[in-house]
Amino acid sequence: MLLNLHDLDAGYGAKTVISGVSLALEPGQILALLGHNGAGKTTTLKAIMGLLPARAGSVHFDGHPINRLGVADRVATGIRLLPEGRGVFPDLNVADNIEVVAAQNVTGPSPMFRPADIYRLFPVLDERRTTRAGSMSGGQQQMLALSLAILGTPRCLLLDEPSIGLAPNLVERLFEQFHTICKEHGVGAVLVEQNVAAALKIADRVVIMNSGRIVFDGLPDDARKENVWDYF
Repeated sequence: MLLNLHDLDAGYGAKTVISGVSLALEPGQILALLGHNGAGKTTTLKAIMGLLPARAGSVHFDGHPINRLGVADRVATGIRLLPEGRGVFPDLNVADNIEVVAAQNVTGPSPMFRPADIYRLFPVLDERRTTRAGSMSGGQQQMLALSLAILGTPRCLLLDEPSIGLAPNLVERLFEQFHTICKEHGVGAVLVEQNVAAALKIADRVVIMNSGRIVFDGLPDDARKENVWDYF
């Protein structure tokens, strides 16, 4: 098991947002975490990443408890978060964005993704190395954001609404690349996404949250039979 959450509670201030959240993720598996706005999806990602402390329950990664690890230590284990919005340095060009993150994350004798690998995976970024990131289209910025998340040796990707603001054809291309990364390199992923149809196309498992709790955990086909849109 790559990632395991057991009876996890987390929240902000005096408010508990998620309660008793339990889920498991295998290497190379894509788990779509779905639900209406405010259901607790982003809070769950932040608790996994260490941005919010667990109030109860546990987070295990690769069989080891990580509740007490800080964000930097969780990144070092291979957990990476692609936050909602464009997770790039807008005033730096593409090459500088990649080099800044590579200096921190591309370590060890055999990193999974070096800058050269990024340019092969995303040719449009190779063409725009000297372009200021903030001036690129939303789709190109999201490709760059995904690239920054995978630099080095990612083992678990946490993606928060990566399709926001993108045209349908760009969403399809981005998700195809994301799917390839997970399946060819054994990277597990938790995908929070409002575009339910796009998420179900690439997901191996579906978890639906409602009011901070998990109300469905199963296969995409079963989720369709359950009519997942009733939860939105």
